[in-house]
Amino acid sequence: MTKRKLVLSVVAVAVVAAAGITAVVLSTGGEPAARPCDIPDSVREQPASAKTAPGGGGIEVAEKGVSSTGLVSMGAVLRNTSDRVAYRTRVALEVNVSVDGLPPGPVQGPLMTMEIPVLVPGQRVGIGRPLIKVTATNKVTSADVDPQTTTWLPAGALGGFSPVTDTYESTSRVKAALPADAVRYTERSANCRALASRRTAVVFRDTTGKIVGDGLLPPDGRGNPAGSPQQRPASPSCSPGERSTWIVPLQDIPPETDDSRTELYSYCDLNLPPSDVNDAD
Repeated sequence: MTKRKLVLSVVAVAVVAAAGITAVVLSTGGEPAARPCDIPDSVREQPASAKTAPGGGGIEVAEKGVSSTGLVSMGAVLRNTSDRVAYRTRVALEVNVSVDGLPPGPVQGPLMTMEIPVLVPGQRVGIGRPLIKVTATNKVTSADVDPQTTTWLPAGALGGFSPVTDTYESTSRVKAALPADAVRYTERSANCRALASRRTAVVFRDTTGKIVGDGLLPPDGRGNPAGSPQQRPASPSCSPGERSTWIVPLQDIPPETDDSRTELYSYCDLNLPPSDVNDAD
């Protein structure tokens, strides 16, 4: 076979191969077929120190705060300073309380542990929990946040996963015996499949930006707050696309809150774990 004939044969094979590939990516109607979602259903968890990632960086506490009235809540904003994905980061809240002037003692129980599903490189996320009811004899003497363990993954290990983003919309306050305030927000997900919702964190700030309250709550509220009817979204939290929803804090929103500074963070996981520490309250 001459060199010219060999070249023509190679070109012909390439054309046939390209045509076969085209047949695979085109649907019968001539439109591009949907690509399979590449976000895994699970990954192997290998807990390691959350403070130090392979290659440098880690999970750091960017800021923290404690509310001073009503049902005291402890909250913070964490940041992933590494070039790796932090999966299922366990965080402990370390709070000491003095009662009736006695020496401070630690607040203990399941509410003192939280788990953040995913933190991609550079991402910030809020955390928060209600702690104790403030009275004339109760006083929070110290509060801290301790990032404990996480599974460090290479940047591309979760396929096309991208953080779900939340934009604050409005706040409605209702005078009622039970908490009835509602914080409405827009949730946006560019992911190729529905993820598992593990609640939504809210961070309240005053006019200076200081954290004055926090919580981790189920999206879509706990029913319709009295006096402020809410419409449930057609899809659940962490679904692809855009949805408007709301949360109902476990206590009245702190009076010093600057509503325009309210931040929300949807906790979206690959799947629901057998035991969800975020569902403790």
